[in-house]
Amino acid sequence: MTARFRRQLRHRGGDALAAFALIVLGLVSAFVIITQQKSAIPGWVPFLGKDFFHLDAEFQTAQSIIPGQGQAVTISGIRVGKISSVDLEDGHADVGLDVEPKYARLIHPDAHLLLRPKTNLNDMVVEVDPGTAPGEIAAGSDVPLAQTLPNVNPDQVLSTLDGDTRTYVQLLLQAGGEGVGGQGRRLSSDLRRLFPFTRDIARVNGAVAARRQALARVVHNFRLLAEELSNHDSEITRFVDSSATALGDLATRQTSIGSALRLLPSTLRETDDALTSADALSSQAGPALTKLIPQGQALTPALRATRRFFSDTTPTISDQLIPFAQQSGPPFKSLAQAAKPLRDTVRGFRDVLEPLNYGFNELAYDPPAATSESYLFYLPWLSHDLNATYLTQDAEGPLRRAMVMVSCNSTSLANGFANGRPFLKTLLQVTNIPTPGEVC
Repeated sequence: MTARFRRQLRHRGGDALAAFALIVLGLVSAFVIITQQKSAIPGWVPFLGKDFFHLDAEFQTAQSIIPGQGQAVTISGIRVGKISSVDLEDGHADVGLDVEPKYARLIHPDAHLLLRPKTNLNDMVVEVDPGTAPGEIAAGSDVPLAQTLPNVNPDQVLSTLDGDTRTYVQLLLQAGGEGVGGQGRRLSSDLRRLFPFTRDIARVNGAVAARRQALARVVHNFRLLAEELSNHDSEITRFVDSSATALGDLATRQTSIGSALRLLPSTLRETDDALTSADALSSQAGPALTKLIPQGQALTPALRATRRFFSDTTPTISDQLIPFAQQSGPPFKSLAQAAKPLRDTVRGFRDVLEPLNYGFNELAYDPPAATSESYLFYLPWLSHDLNATYLTQDAEGPLRRAMVMVSCNSTSLANGFANGRPFLKTLLQVTNIPTPGEVC
């Protein structure tokens, strides 16, 4: 039997090798698929297992939460864990969260959790605001109801209004529909363009809130700098006057400077060529000049005789060149007078800095009382409330709260019923329901 098997294997070696390759490829594919799945494998499984940092969070409602479906836990839009369980406890939902250990250090005891949909089918995620309290949250901790918020649907907001308010809202929307005047699709596109602005404003406000102490120090240091500058205004004035004089001198010679700069590239090229030639000349002239030293020593009597020449040129310098320099003084004084407005501007700069410094102090001042904070503290909360109230989108894009299936007859009836009613026609255009021409 063994010999027969060997003969078969010898004749079918290529098929056996192909089968072995398919087995290896299948194992590798299974390994890649398992490692890319959202559902985690327990930590005791070798190579593929993963340990998690577990937390329990109390929510008023666990609407659309399905454990085991890989519903995510995110921080700033980054997935850091998954929803592992949901139970009913004392009339509220107790949701179990498994966070990856490398992100656990980011979550503080005052962290806040927000439950919101990720897709149009209410695929829920838990967004984590890490908090700023000192220390890290302990494993197995319970996040109370005071630090969690459930998802709020538009019908829940409308249900809190009384009948008169609903009527007024309907009148307001109808008047808005008439005001839009058939530009619903354009209005819808404009509203979608607001998302990048609000997203960036939220990031800026978050950064400001995280660095409010640093901003307070910057404002304080800026005040100290402004006070120090105000104490040395005379020195600054003298510096500006000197700068004005120097700049005035340069201004009078700007034509000559411009001509010199235009000639500078060609001059540099010629200088480079000359230096190259001079280097060759110096290598040749060195020995010759060494031999000329005795002749140079012999020129000493002739140089002494040139003293008479310098004595004869002294009257020219004292009687002609010096008076010329004295006559050019008044034009330079006129330039100094032209620089006085700049000095006045610098003095007025001190008066501008004082109210600006006062405004920054009012904005960043943190009262000592425990029940109050500075204006910078409430600015990111205002942005967060605006986002939560008026926006219905996240990093995945705009969200619609329902999925509507329409047919040719239903779209025809809807458009016929909306004709003559601006409010209903505006709703059809804003929601982008297909027209009968697109469906039929």
